[in-house]
Amino acid sequence: MPLSEAMKAYYRKQGKTEAEIAALEAALPSGDDDATNKPVKPKVDSTRYPSISSPTQATSLINKVFQDILKRPATAAEMKKWKPLLKAAQEKNASTQTYTVKGKIGTQATTGGLDADTWLLLQLQQDPEYRAELDNVKFTDPYLFTRKTDKKLYEDAIAAAGSDVAKLAEVEATTTYGRGLKDLKDAIETARLAAGAELTDVEINTIAQEAYDKGLDRERNSFNAFLDQKFKFGATGAKGKAGEQLADLQKVAAANGLDLQKAFGTQLPTWFASINKGESIETYKKQIRDVAKIGMPQNIASLLDNGVDLDAIYSPYKNVMASVLEINPESITLSDPLLRSAITGEKELPIYEFQRQLRKDSRWQYTNQAKEEVSDVALKVLRDFGFQG
Repeated sequence: MPLSEAMKAYYRKQGKTEAEIAALEAALPSGDDDATNKPVKPKVDSTRYPSISSPTQATSLINKVFQDILKRPATAAEMKKWKPLLKAAQEKNASTQTYTVKGKIGTQATTGGLDADTWLLLQLQQDPEYRAELDNVKFTDPYLFTRKTDKKLYEDAIAAAGSDVAKLAEVEATTTYGRGLKDLKDAIETARLAAGAELTDVEINTIAQEAYDKGLDRERNSFNAFLDQKFKFGATGAKGKAGEQLADLQKVAAANGLDLQKAFGTQLPTWFASINKGESIETYKKQIRDVAKIGMPQNIASLLDNGVDLDAIYSPYKNVMASVLEINPESITLSDPLLRSAITGEKELPIYEFQRQLRKDSRWQYTNQAKEEVSDVALKVLRDFGFQG
């Protein structure tokens, strides 16, 4: 009796070849007996055991693999995509058990089954959608992925806190990311004060978050270099190291007859930033002296190049001027035209000639020296006319 198409299909699913099915068909008895017309039930020699994950197990498994290789949990959309794919793979790759008897010994063997972790790992590695992300993970510090997860928890907590000040403070104090960020903001503020940089609270918060997300707080040199790029400085009112530098530069400028703010005010923020990054302050003192030597004789310019200030160069003339005009030498500045006339682009006046020039100044006639000289002249005239013995 021939096999029905349904039976043939059944045997094919069992893995029987067409030849084996034909042999089974030939072995069937013929006749009209209902009992003999019934298909012979094949002998089962193996059993399949698909291991299907429950929804909870599937969620845990998928998240574990994502966390292991992508350093993040799967999104809701990814769960929706991978759960049915995982189930289909588990059904398709079910384990099988066989039992054989040889002599008096029975042997049960289990074959196959899906290693779900490995299967999902391979699927992700071969999926173009995840290639860039996997490459990024490969070259990124694992520590930063942990921090990225901490940040997500922090941001969710901040969003939940809304505008509640007390809750926001609690989030900052109790979350790993919040505590780390606050510590870094405090460190930046301390460094800012020490350097004399000018930053608003918003700028400090932005700088701290960028540095923390990049993990720069873990390496002091990288962190300091990062801050050097971010610090801003003003031209006036500087404090900390910048304030000390400002005072030093003002002193050099004044010693060379220059007003630092008028001559270099727009450049000062850049100077302070460069000094903070390691540039020597002497570089900018030289720039001040380079301006001061404009129009000076070559020998004076050479002195300035060697770090001598105009104040020191003009000092002998200033002392003579103070003596001749009987004024406080501290009141004589390098902006005094009479003092500056002692050295011009063409020449340097000898001291005695400068003294003669000082006597032509209107201030000299009010000095005791002038009065004594007039008195001496008058006395000589009187003597010449016989009025004094």
